[in-house]
Amino acid sequence: MIHGTIYQQAADRAGGKGYDFAPVYEHVAGLIQKADVSVVNQETVLAGRALPVSGYPLFNSPTEVGDQLVRIGFDVINHANNHILDKGVAGIRATLDYWDTKPVKVVGVYRNDADLEKIRIVESKGIKTAHIGITEMTNGRYLPTGSAYRIVYAADTRKIEHLIKKAKSMADVVVVSVHWGTENTFTLTDKQKKLAQEMVDWGADIIFGNHPHVVQQLQLLTRSSDGAKCPVVFALGNFVSTQLDGKNMVSGLLTVTETKSGGTGKTAYAGMKFTPIVTHYGAGCSNVTIYPFREYTDALAAQHGVRAYTKDFSRSFIQGIVDRSIPKDYQDVS
Repeated sequence: MIHGTIYQQAADRAGGKGYDFAPVYEHVAGLIQKADVSVVNQETVLAGRALPVSGYPLFNSPTEVGDQLVRIGFDVINHANNHILDKGVAGIRATLDYWDTKPVKVVGVYRNDADLEKIRIVESKGIKTAHIGITEMTNGRYLPTGSAYRIVYAADTRKIEHLIKKAKSMADVVVVSVHWGTENTFTLTDKQKKLAQEMVDWGADIIFGNHPHVVQQLQLLTRSSDGAKCPVVFALGNFVSTQLDGKNMVSGLLTVTETKSGGTGKTAYAGMKFTPIVTHYGAGCSNVTIYPFREYTDALAAQHGVRAYTKDFSRSFIQGIVDRSIPKDYQDVS
């Protein structure tokens, strides 16, 4: 979430010549680049070339945010979230026009029905991954009547089932990015749990959830038809933001390993690890950056600006957030 303080700092660093977001991601860039395929939920539209940049509550970010995401290794960008319509059709158009200039796959918002039906596929090391993006809500905003643009809502289960099954016929692994749940709570809704199992049964192999701004449960669901094990993280928390509660500073990178048999050609889940990360900023939300938890110290935590609101913010506080949602077997904190 690119709050105003984040892009203002980037503008200051660039000295009037655009925006420099590199320091935000410098401590975690290596972790992202290690993955064969990296996926991120980009919460804000990137229409900064067409419309004035803005923060909460109607976000619009500089395209330099996207430049940096590509630079540090992201391959798939999800825009299916509650802020995709913050700047209306003009914001969507400018965002997609920008991404058309970059070597990434974009899911979650589509130019028309034909574009929606074009399943995004990324191939790495002989394994094809297909990517789909859906959202529960768009903050009460909707596409104009007659608009060709398409957003897939979580309530449209018939469309979701169709897309997942189509993707399954084209790729080895189907990855769904989904925006759902209730903000700032660790409790899953019945709708989340029901849709997760349905999507797994339809053919989804990995589900990356977002929206609640905190780390929600990581589970390994079983597909009813073939017994396949499918990771579902119901919410990864904020990759970066300047929210004002300690629990919003804790997130993670979920790395899922899939292996393909040379004999049978079948691809299967082979393990996963959750690497906790921490958004850090100083007083007044200054100098925003992201740290791997393993590099984060109590000395840094003591200097965190969030302590003005969460006085017990510390390594033990962060570990407690992780422990409540992520089973120990999957934690990568060493």
